[in-house]
Amino acid sequence: MVAHLLSLRWRVMGNGLKRSVWQVVALVIGGLYGVGILVALVAGLVALSFAPERWAWTAAVLVGSVAVLGWAVVPLLARGVDQTLSVEKLRSFPIPADRLLVALLVCGVLGIPGIVTTVAALATSLSWLQHPLSAVVAPVSGLVGVLTCVAASRVLESLTSALASRRRYREVMGVVVFVPVILAGPIIGFAGQGIGSAVDQLPRIAAVAAWTPLGAAWAVPGELALGRPLEALVKAVIALATLALLLLAWRRALASALVAPPVEERAATSKGLGPFRWFPGTPTGAVAARAAVYWLRDPRYGGSLVVIPLLPVLAVFLAWTGGSTWLLYAIGPGIAALLAVTLCADVSYDGTAFAAHLSTGVSGRADRAGRVLTLSLFAVPVVVLATILPLAVLGAWQVLPALLGMGLGVMLTGFGASSVASAKFLMPVPAAGESPFKSPPGASVTSTLGMYATWLVSFGLAAPELALGIAALVTGSLLLGVLALVVGVVLGSVLLVVGVDRGGKLLDARGPELLTRLRAARGA
Repeated sequence: MVAHLLSLRWRVMGNGLKRSVWQVVALVIGGLYGVGILVALVAGLVALSFAPERWAWTAAVLVGSVAVLGWAVVPLLARGVDQTLSVEKLRSFPIPADRLLVALLVCGVLGIPGIVTTVAALATSLSWLQHPLSAVVAPVSGLVGVLTCVAASRVLESLTSALASRRRYREVMGVVVFVPVILAGPIIGFAGQGIGSAVDQLPRIAAVAAWTPLGAAWAVPGELALGRPLEALVKAVIALATLALLLLAWRRALASALVAPPVEERAATSKGLGPFRWFPGTPTGAVAARAAVYWLRDPRYGGSLVVIPLLPVLAVFLAWTGGSTWLLYAIGPGIAALLAVTLCADVSYDGTAFAAHLSTGVSGRADRAGRVLTLSLFAVPVVVLATILPLAVLGAWQVLPALLGMGLGVMLTGFGASSVASAKFLMPVPAAGESPFKSPPGASVTSTLGMYATWLVSFGLAAPELALGIAALVTGSLLLGVLALVVGVVLGSVLLVVGVDRGGKLLDARGPELLTRLRAARGA
């Protein structure tokens, strides 16, 4: 059973790598990155063997505690990233809970994250080269710590399997994951202001963590090296008891999840036509209404907008810590640049539902125009407000025309470029109903290259208003700022119309080919 499930997991990963060369490239890059981290970690552990035992013990306890906490929390927040052996998929097979627990435990250890954690845990013995007893105990306590990591992760997965099937839960968790990533800079910056005092407190923090289930297993070798065998014994008991309780809780949750019927979320009920009454009864209006439904209800669309309200937070923080206000001026144009490429993945988000779109015979131009219309109703006011509000606080109204010209010009030009790009290229995106952060290996590389290419084209075509706007900011000329606004709106509108027309013709010509590729990507 264990070998069979493990072979299935690796086979799924191998089949996924055969779909695209970018997936292989991303795996190689990720592998090299992981090897680099492991090499640095091993070097650090060897260096700790020459440091005072107190610091080696502190590092082991703190890093091990963070590892256990990460294993427990990250899969809970980023649900859907790896669900190859999820309880939902295995509940239909007559597998005893005890046998399945052992199989999932071994598969968790032998997965890529498990292998990396295991190697790091075994390498902790290098910190105790000058203490033979600790060097012998370290791999054993490290394996207990690794098993605790996997068990904690699986316990939470089993306990929340029913809750995680609900769409609202996945949306909230997606936002919860993404917000700390965006705010990592401010968080680190605020933490860095007290770094000196924080370093002095690390041994005290480790002393507390060592008595908790998070750090008990990692503290045992250090306690022996520090000449505290009784404390080492007590913490070993805490570590083993923690692992036993987690396995027991996992077994009970797994047994319950295997026999419980799958929870189906009730379909949302609505009255009236919704967004379809907001737009005219034309092909363009119909596409715009359907796009509005997607933006309002599909978490994949909303996930791409999470960064918008956080960008001002980053700008304010950087301006406050760096003493420069130019980042506040860049909020509006920066948001415009981000919104300019959001249309690149529209056809990809449609998935196989794009077949229904093609069967209606709606023109490609109406499709492009409808999608742009819906996004513009949100994007234009946001860019205008994001440009005006910082200037109102700073009292720098003289640069308003220049910044509006650059922001609107880049955004309108980007809409045109995205209209062409989404009809020519398909970007790897999560399937409908999946986590907004789930993607096959290599998808992030492909998506990033597509975004950068669209940005490059957009900035190149928007060069006139960008040049005029920058010149107006440097010289303080109101005339150049007004010219930047006029050129940005006029030239951006022209390029938008051209992009919608070219993208529409391209969509008419390549619609069946795009649908074929979408079906192949979904395995249809």
